[in-house]
Amino acid sequence: MKMKKIYFILFLLFLPAGIVFAQADVKILESSNDLFFSRQLVWDKARYAVRYTVVLEQKNEALDTYIEVLRRNTDQTYIDITVSPGEYRFLVISYNILGLLDTQSEWSYFTIRNPITLLQPRSGIALSNNPMSPSSVTWSTGLPLHNLRVVFSRESEPAKDPRAIIQYVAQDITTANIPPLGEGIWYWTIFGETSDGKNVSAAAPLWFTLLSQPLLSPPRCIRPSYNEVITLQQLTLTRKITFEWEKVPEANAYIFSLYGNSDKQDLLILSSPIPETSFELTDLSILNMDDYVWQVEAVLVSRNGAIERRGIIQQQSFEVSIQRSDTLQLRNPGTTYGH
Repeated sequence: MKMKKIYFILFLLFLPAGIVFAQADVKILESSNDLFFSRQLVWDKARYAVRYTVVLEQKNEALDTYIEVLRRNTDQTYIDITVSPGEYRFLVISYNILGLLDTQSEWSYFTIRNPITLLQPRSGIALSNNPMSPSSVTWSTGLPLHNLRVVFSRESEPAKDPRAIIQYVAQDITTANIPPLGEGIWYWTIFGETSDGKNVSAAAPLWFTLLSQPLLSPPRCIRPSYNEVITLQQLTLTRKITFEWEKVPEANAYIFSLYGNSDKQDLLILSSPIPETSFELTDLSILNMDDYVWQVEAVLVSRNGAIERRGIIQQQSFEVSIQRSDTLQLRNPGTTYGH
């Protein structure tokens, strides 16, 4: 396995009968699942000792007690152990040449910390899925790391998801806004690199739930007003029909539609999202009946043009009065002679 080195210091503790715990190096070992740490526990030789028994215990946070996880005999004054992040304590028992108990040290306490700790949101938190006011994730680092990446995934192992969403952040940043994501459960974690180019990550991803967003409010239609009658005389003068509506605060675009008000509700116009709060119909030739319905939907559109949030559709009817001329009087050109 590839070794990754982190330095921790275990202060010297002077113990009875000459047993002294010295400084130890800590190395990260890569695993297919979580990160594990290799640590060397060191003590000074007791005067009459010929062998030692080392007892290692890990703290159970839920019960606030320590549980034995290792008991090892050795004739050396050190042992190498591999453990996961957590709080630990250990003691050393020495035996003399007769195989009798020589002395026993006090407990020595130490903590193994992951270089990256995920803080918020904790697993199980429900967050609002509102791109206009995004929630954020926060973490802490115990080492100067660069090339930090926040990874969001639908999968419980984000590192193995080829469709994961990756967001890069600067070296000293420890918080990032959650990008526009779909509703449902998302897993998140942090990856980074040490100064010597070794990859590190949080021990395990956390997860949160993005709630579905309510639809945006419907825009109030201004004109043509409800059941307004537009005459041919008006159209002859303006050569267009202008549709207007009020702005919706959280929207940044609108979708305009025009239907012929028949049994089939013929769709005459469907616009792409537009930022304006008006739409001009200049092709009057599509108006081949009397009654129409126009509608508008407020939407929230991302920078790449994707609709992130939809709205309640508002519609209004109007009428085009297609009058006919009374007469079409021809004038007699009279008699002329051609050339």
